[in-house]
Amino acid sequence: MKDRLETANQILRDAVATFLAREAGPQSLITVTRAQFSSDFSHATVYLSVLPREKEAAALGLATRTRDELKDYLKKHTKLPRSPFIMFKMEPSLA
Repeated sequence: MKDRLETANQILRDAVATFLAREAGPQSLITVTRAQFSSDFSHATVYLSVLPREKEAAALGLATRTRDELKDYLKKHTKLPRSPFIMFKMEPSLA
């Protein structure tokens, strides 16, 4: 189960990074540092870092606003076991 969870975390991290790179404008650099699924795959937390730091609130707003589009993107571009509810947070070690 642990390998399955780690693989799903990596797939989610990479897919969210691709999606946000496509959606975000050139005014900031949004990096997906990690993703963590819950044990039942129903929820996931995606951690972000943003440069410049003044754009962190805007980046979190973008990620939250586009959550429905992201779920559609994940359904089309990944083979994740479920389509989770995704929460976005700033990476605490970098904040």
